[in-house]
Amino acid sequence: MCSRCIGSGIDDNIDPPDTCSVCSGSGYFDAYLIADPANVFSSYIILEELDATEYASLTDTEKDGVLHLLACGKVDLNDGKVGKVRLWNWFGTESTTVANLTALRG
Repeated sequence: MCSRCIGSGIDDNIDPPDTCSVCSGSGYFDAYLIADPANVFSSYIILEELDATEYASLTDTEKDGVLHLLACGKVDLNDGKVGKVRLWNWFGTESTTVANLTALRG
């Protein structure tokens, strides 16, 4: 449901009320139309890129860290961001996981 018109398709927050500009009067918007910023990925995409053997060799603290990152729902792999910095540190720059994540970034 659209957060602006609460599903009515009419924006009552403007005078006079008119067709909602957020949902174009439909009362809802499709999540697939909302694009993530560059190099920000849903957790399930990141999960698919993790090498199982490399993950198994992480320390318990590192495994917990990976789970915490994935629990956020989105992971930012832009330079200097926590997601990229920690995953690169935990898995190592020469790892299959980092190679997969680097390819994902394009």
